[in-house]
Amino acid sequence: MNVERFRENREAYVKVGIEGFDEILRGFPAGGLIVVSGSPGTGKTTLAASFIYNGIVKYGEPGVYASMIEDEKRFHHYMKSFGFDFEKLKEKGLFRYLALPTILGPGIGSSVNLILENIEMIGAKRLVIDSYTAISQMFKDQAEARTFLHTCFSKIIRQLDCTAILIREESSSGDKIEHGFEEFIADGLIHLKTDRIENRLILELSILKMRGCQIEDPDICFTLYQGFKALPPTKITSLARPSHFKPLPDPSNGYTTGIPDLDREIGGFPDKSIILIEADPMITQLEFASIWATAIASYIFKGIPCVYIPPGGTTSEDLRSILRKYGLGDGDLRKYLNFPLDEIETTTMAIPAKTSVEDSYQIFEKLRKCILTIRGWHEKPPIRIIGVDRLA
Repeated sequence: MNVERFRENREAYVKVGIEGFDEILRGFPAGGLIVVSGSPGTGKTTLAASFIYNGIVKYGEPGVYASMIEDEKRFHHYMKSFGFDFEKLKEKGLFRYLALPTILGPGIGSSVNLILENIEMIGAKRLVIDSYTAISQMFKDQAEARTFLHTCFSKIIRQLDCTAILIREESSSGDKIEHGFEEFIADGLIHLKTDRIENRLILELSILKMRGCQIEDPDICFTLYQGFKALPPTKITSLARPSHFKPLPDPSNGYTTGIPDLDREIGGFPDKSIILIEADPMITQLEFASIWATAIASYIFKGIPCVYIPPGGTTSEDLRSILRKYGLGDGDLRKYLNFPLDEIETTTMAIPAKTSVEDSYQIFEKLRKCILTIRGWHEKPPIRIIGVDRLA
């Protein structure tokens, strides 16, 4: 069994196995209890199922999913939409799904025993209980619910060395539903929520607590597209040597944006169109240039000339330096990448802001003639990337 665990600060951790998660966390405390909370539709079940599935597939750790929410057939059908074939893992004896019956407090012990038996049968190292909120409502008071939680924590998690996710439901308004003492005994707290930016729905998670972990980015976005994927902040790094770059294909009747997901969403940049790209003030010029360098590199590799007027704060050499890391040589850059402001010997920092109308006309006329000249050098029309703050 290939179990990826390691020790740090005298504690063992297990890899979460979810894309993006392991970049911000050293893992979940082994044999620990992780509470995942959120309102309906925020991805709690998908996160928990991803933890189980990837634990089996990537690290060979069998898992048990115990639920009072839905039956096994619906669970398997839903998970197949994410590419999770739990039925196949069940056939191999690596997974068990337990549809817990709705019972009152005195009979909850039978459910605990059922979970224990299945964990021991397959040697499970990962467990999900979905949801604690539903289970806690079966008890007559908080004392009984607290006893159940301590039983799960001591017998299932600690004694069997099984890392568990406990799902807690919240109302759509984000208010907690009753019992909150589970937060105090949990090793980790992860909260999922939705928000809107410019009327677009986004999904966010907050790591409120993770025992033994120092978390630099506790608040990040995530997506449920093709499974649960955390999206930690992008870090721009410099390549030590030019990489082998495969140009991105152009969509029909257009050009690639340099971002495959964006190409799928909008179909690329339409041919003969004008596209305005706005950058948030928090984005540095290096980050902004790096985002679109992939598109420019793709154009040049396909023999499509580019005319580039750098935005404020950057120079023509900044872009050349980035493109060289895609494997483009100086010969390719001289042939296909043109900087008209350099050609007409105008400072690349800015066209004078207080220039006269007549002088402005002369500058733009030189730019027009320069672009027409460049057009005559190539079979394909040039793509023009213009920093409008230089020409405003």
